[in-house]
Amino acid sequence: MADNWNFDGLVQDVLVKTTGSSCCGDITFPDTSKIENPLNPIDTVTKEFLDDFEIYLKQLGVVEIAYVNDIKDYFMHGLDFDFNSAIVFSYEISQRIHEVGAGAKAQEYNNDLYRDFGNLAYKISDYLRLRGFETLVAHPREETIDFSHLAQKAGMGAIGKSGLLISPEIGPNQKIAAILVNIKNLPKSESNDYDWIPDYCNYCTSCARACPHDALVLDKKTKTVSFVEDLCIGCSEGCTECIQACPFYKKGYDIVFEKYKKIKMKSKK
Repeated sequence: MADNWNFDGLVQDVLVKTTGSSCCGDITFPDTSKIENPLNPIDTVTKEFLDDFEIYLKQLGVVEIAYVNDIKDYFMHGLDFDFNSAIVFSYEISQRIHEVGAGAKAQEYNNDLYRDFGNLAYKISDYLRLRGFETLVAHPREETIDFSHLAQKAGMGAIGKSGLLISPEIGPNQKIAAILVNIKNLPKSESNDYDWIPDYCNYCTSCARACPHDALVLDKKTKTVSFVEDLCIGCSEGCTECIQACPFYKKGYDIVFEKYKKIKMKSKK
């Protein structure tokens, strides 16, 4: 059993917790697991199992699923968990959050989304535990793991100027969660299909220009964008202006990719 967890900064009975010192306010989401970890977990998986597992996740509303090994470098705040691999999955941000605009109502909807997605993650974890796998849920609202970089390593997409993962299905319009596991033979992603996305973002920078609170600061000379966490109200007021401004959200992955190819062709002339 992976019981040598470092809970520094967390509380053991309610793992998903942020405090008033965080930009995201003071709110808790309890662990809703119904199944205990197995005493003698298995550590290999079959392709047939993963096929059925992915069908199950799609039925629950998960958008994209990916697998990643060697996750130790992605733990945050000095946390250390005895898990080597992860199943990463995404959930679409509801339209009503965008429609109401930043404020108390948007944050209420945002918290509802975190609650529902978190409960779904625990349900998926129970599915795995019931079948003999040891798991630990990285709740989408937790700051235990760097979700964007973890998902990028898993081959789910690429990180844009906003610091958000951009994926082919729903662009940056997503929340990400992960289930930590010790499965030795998870399929590895060898894909570099999304390497062009950061390059396109150098031409775009719409997210930085759309931020109403200057939380994304663009250096026009270097095309780099700095994130000023203290100015971002995405967590505290449900702001999604950077997402709404992103062409991947507004127009879709395929249209943006075609535009990028035209840009590169022009630059070669």
